[in-house]
Amino acid sequence: MKKSTLIVGIVSSFLLLIGVVFKTLHWPGAGVIMTLGATFFALCYSLLLYLDKNKIADNSYQKFVNLITMLTMLIITAGFLFKMMHWPGAGIGIYAGHALLVIMIPILFVQASREKDPVKKLNFYNIAIFLVVLTAFSYFVWKMVSKQQ
Repeated sequence: MKKSTLIVGIVSSFLLLIGVVFKTLHWPGAGVIMTLGATFFALCYSLLLYLDKNKIADNSYQKFVNLITMLTMLIITAGFLFKMMHWPGAGIGIYAGHALLVIMIPILFVQASREKDPVKKLNFYNIAIFLVVLTAFSYFVWKMVSKQQ
């Protein structure tokens, strides 16, 4: 299952990257490639990752964290796709993605404080700090783009 998750993640990321490049250069087929990549990432990769992580989850709190992570991945990917394709509802998806990222930060800090292994604890703290920076940067860019339109 881990190998299939890796393969799906690489293929969907590659499709999404190629779609973004095509969209940026205004080449034909960009919309189809980007939609396939984002759909493949959101539905297949996030679900496979959720199932992999739930197999090794020790308690219900970790399963809850896995569920929130999967929902965050789904909503952020959908918001990104809707924004890139100029479909209606992109703003709602992006705001919902930001809200879920803000919810994920304290959840990761709590999970890090419960962790016994110092390496895993440091990893959770690093991920939480990275999400703080990512959320702040993403929100800043979103506000700057919104002001220009």
